[in-house]
Amino acid sequence: MSETNMGRVPVGDPIPLRFDPTTKQRLEELAADIGPRRFGALVRVAARRLLADPDRVPDALNQARRASADARRITWAERPLDLDPATSTRLNELAHEFHTDRSAIVRVAVHRFLTGAGRFRHPVLRENARTDLTCRTRVYLNRSTLVRLEKLTARNGDALTPAAIRVAVRRLLDDPEDLTADLATIGTARDLTPEVLGPRTNVHFDNELRDQLDALAGRLESDRAELMRLAARQLLANPRDLEKAVTEEIYRGDANRDLLIARDTRRRQAAAADQPAHAPTRAPSPQGNPFGRRHVYRFDEDTKRRLEKLADDYGPRRVSALLRVGIRRLIGSPRADVDLAQARRANAQARALPHDPVTLKLDSPTAVRFRTLASLYEASPRDLVAVAVHRLLAAPGHHRPTLIAEAATSGLDEKFKVSLRPSARRDIEQLADRHGTRLSSALVRVAVRRLLDNPADLAGDLENIAPVHDLRPAERTARVDVALDDELLAHLDALADRLGSNRQELVYLAAKRILRFHHNIENRMLDEMFRAQNNRAHLLAKHARREKTRRTDRGSGT
Repeated sequence: MSETNMGRVPVGDPIPLRFDPTTKQRLEELAADIGPRRFGALVRVAARRLLADPDRVPDALNQARRASADARRITWAERPLDLDPATSTRLNELAHEFHTDRSAIVRVAVHRFLTGAGRFRHPVLRENARTDLTCRTRVYLNRSTLVRLEKLTARNGDALTPAAIRVAVRRLLDDPEDLTADLATIGTARDLTPEVLGPRTNVHFDNELRDQLDALAGRLESDRAELMRLAARQLLANPRDLEKAVTEEIYRGDANRDLLIARDTRRRQAAAADQPAHAPTRAPSPQGNPFGRRHVYRFDEDTKRRLEKLADDYGPRRVSALLRVGIRRLIGSPRADVDLAQARRANAQARALPHDPVTLKLDSPTAVRFRTLASLYEASPRDLVAVAVHRLLAAPGHHRPTLIAEAATSGLDEKFKVSLRPSARRDIEQLADRHGTRLSSALVRVAVRRLLDNPADLAGDLENIAPVHDLRPAERTARVDVALDDELLAHLDALADRLGSNRQELVYLAAKRILRFHHNIENRMLDEMFRAQNNRAHLLAKHARREKTRRTDRGSGT
C-alpha cells in the first residue's frame, strides 16, 4: 500500500463505457476537484444513485431518448409527386379529415408499401406509363425510405421511385385502415444521425453492482451503456455531497477504513499548508518545467494536430507552453473582444443547420395583407413567418377554439414557400399535438394572422429573430492538457467576465490566434518553457544542444 495509491480496495473487473465528449469532460473536471484518479469512483457513485430510485428511471430514460432524437433528427428529403386530379383531391380530403398534411399520409403509405407483402412490379410499370398526371405537389420523406424504395424498384431494371410512391398512395386511399395510429407513430418518424460518443473508458464495477445494472437494463429494454450515460447526466445535474460519496466509494474496506481516511485527510491538510492564502502563485520548478495545475480543454482534431505540428519545432511536448503563449497574447490584445465576436460568427456560420421547407396556405384576403406587410417592411415571407412563429411560441396562451376554427377554414388557394428553424418547427408540432390532432399548419396560420393584426415592433424582430439559425453541437473531441498557474488563470477569468465568455472558449480562441500569427515567437516560447532564473542559461544551452541533435537526425543539415 503506497502513499500515492491510498490503499484503494479493488472493485472487480472493468467494463467499457462511452460518453459524449461534453459529459466526459464535465465528469473529469468534477472528479479532478475531488482528488486524483477519482473518475471511476465518481461513475460508480452515479450508478448507485440511479439504482437507488429505479421507479423514476423509465420516465427519465424516455425523456433522454426523446431529447437525443430531437437533437439528431435529419431534415426531410423533398420530392415532387405528380398525381391525377381525382387522386389529388382524395388525398387532400383525407389530409383535411385527419387534420394533417399530405406528406404524413404519403409517409404512412410508403411504409405500408415497403413492409407489406405482395406483387408490385406490374402495378408500378402501369403507373409509370400514365399520362394524366397533371397535379403536382411536393412531399417530404425520410432519405432512408427513398433509398429502400429505389433498391426495391431497381431490382429488375430502372428505379421507378415516383411510380412506386403513387402506387403506395392509391393503395392507402383505397384502404386507409387504422390511419390515426399510423400517423402518430409512422408519419412522425424521422431519420436520426448516429450519436457522437467519445473513446471507450474502462470503469471497474463489482459483480453486485453490475448485476443490478444489467437487471434494470433488461426490464427497460435498454443496455448498460445507455443507463450509465443517463446516470452521468443525472449526477451532473444534481452533484450533491459528491466528495463524501466518492470517498465512501473509494475506501470500502472495513479493516483499514479509518486509517485510509485519516491518511487522506493528512494529505489534503499538507497540500493546503503548502499553498498559503497570501501567496496563491506557486513558485516555478528549478528544472524549468511548466508550473501550475493541469487543466483539460477540448479542441477539434485538426486544431490539435496543427498545434502539435507547430509546437514540435520547439522540442517535444511543447503544446502546453505554446498555448500559454497564445493565452498571454490574447489577454494582452486590445482587440480580444473583436476577435471573439468574429470567431463566434464564423463558428455559428459553420454549424448553422438549414431551415426546414414549409408551405404556407392562406386565403386570398389574408394573402393580400401578408404581401402588403412584407412589402412595407421590405421583408421576405420566410422572415415574417419566422417572427410570427417566434411570437406565438414565446406567449402561446389558450387557443384551442381558434385552432379548430382555423383547421376548418376553406379557400386556402394562395401558397407561399417559406421555411422554419428545425427547433421552431419541432416546437410548433409539439404545441399542436397537445390538442389531440396534428394542427401544425393551422397553428402557423394562427401565428401569421396574429402578426397581421398586431405587427408591433416588427422592424426590430426582423433584425434580431428572422436571421437566427439552429446550430449543431461543436465537434471538439480532442483533449489537450494545459498547465496554468493561478496568476494566469486569474487574468483569463477576468477577461472571460469582461467579454461574457468562459475559459474553454477563450483558450480555443487563443489556439486559433497563435496558429494564424506565430511568427517570431521563439523567444516567447523559450521564456515560457524555461522560467526559472537560477539555471536559465544552463537550460537554454541544453535546449540548443538537443535541438541541434534532433534536427541533424531529421536530415536538415543544421
